[in-house]
Order: sequence, then C-alpha cells, then structure tokens
Amino acid sequence: MLFNHFDIRFKYPLEGFPSPLLLSAKVTWNSHQHCYSLENICLPGSPGAPVMQAVHLRKKRERWVHPDSESASLLSESAGTAIDEAETEKLEHLNNECPELGYYLEKAIETDRADFGNIQLFNPAHRSLSIVTQRGFQREFLAHFKIVTANDTSACGHALLTGQPVVVPDVTQLPSFTPHLEAAAKAGYRSVISTPVTAGSRFLGMLSTHSSQPHKQWNLPAQQQIATDLGLCLEARSSALQVLSTR
Repeated sequence: MLFNHFDIRFKYPLEGFPSPLLLSAKVTWNSHQHCYSLENICLPGSPGAPVMQAVHLRKKRERWVHPDSESASLLSESAGTAIDEAETEKLEHLNNECPELGYYLEKAIETDRADFGNIQLFNPAHRSLSIVTQRGFQREFLAHFKIVTANDTSACGHALLTGQPVVVPDVTQLPSFTPHLEAAAKAGYRSVISTPVTAGSRFLGMLSTHSSQPHKQWNLPAQQQIATDLGLCLEARSSALQVLSTR
C-alpha cells in the first residue's frame, strides 16, 4: 500500500554495545516532504525513552538515503530494508485478501489498450488515496504518488476532489500537471484516466490507467463499469478494506 502508518524492527549498532541491537520504530509517511518519518525508536517491549531521535528516510534510485544530505548510511540501509519488507508483506496480504484488485486492474488496462495502471484505496481517516496494486511502474513513481489528497494536481487527485472521472490525453499539455511531469516522464507515460471507485454513496478508491503515448480514444463508459464492478467487490470485502484505515 503504501500504508500511512506501520511498525518495523531492524538491527543497528548503538554506542556502548558490542553487537547490533534489535530496535523497533513507528513509521509514518510524510506526504509533504515525500519521505518516511521513524519515531519512537526503542528496544522492542521497552517502556523507556527512545534510544535515538526521529529519523527521516527516502528511497532514491533504489537506495535509502537521508533527505537532508541525500546520502546513505548503515541506519538508512537497515531501517529502509525493514520498511521495504513491511510494505511488501502488507501489500501481499491485502492482494491475497482481495484478488479482485489485480483482476479488475488487468481488465481496465486491456480495455483501454493502456500500458500501465494502478488502483488506490481511499483512507477516510486521512482523506487520502494510497496505491495498493499496480502494473508496470517502478518505485520512484510509487513513491511520488504514494499518498494523494484532493489538493494534489494529479489526475487521481482531481478525480478525488470532484468525484468524477478525469481524462488527461497528454500530461505535457496540462499546466496543472507540471509538478508531476518528471515522475511521468521517468515512468514512461503521456496520458492517464482516473475513475473513482464507489459503492452507492461510499467512496472506496481510484482506478487509473496510463498510456505511453498521447491517447484520445479512452473507453470511458467501459472504464466506469469496471470501476463500478470493482466497487461492489470491495464493498463485499469491507473487512479487508479496514487494513488501510487502521495502519
């Protein structure tokens, strides 16, 4: 998912101890700075004070670095690996609980003859979208669009704001998309359509497909039907959806 909150454990050598210690930390995604915040870093099960101050990490070109210096360290690598493992485990669990996610995403990509796609679930506690399954994207794209709100100028952010499908035939021709052009270029897409996933009046998430070339032949009615069918499936699996809002 790219979950909002979760716990990790990692090994790190502390001064005064002969060997690395197992530490725990509470991890939060900072959507403003596009980095992870690790807080309450302490010995597992210890009620004492944290053993170090809060740490901020970001993954850049497949390396975990400190955002202020853009440099890696033993701490960033050890804690970053734990973050990778935790997110992978949670995503696998969610996709196992909701296999419909992959099925409907593949169907949407095929219908639109698109090259990439992703599904985001809505977190009502934070009024945000988080990617839970995707096809074709690398980690830099996933990090850039990790948490999206209605204030975001991306297609999915605008669709979240309006509650209506948003079609962008060519992202390079849309001034409001400028903050995301670099991420789009690196990911390799030029056009996108984002369709809200709902069940009745309940907003559940977003279905988006992306094409490598400017695209003007989107099958919007078919995309909306796929989003509707996905919404009904997710509503039936409401217990699995609680994973997002409780992390």
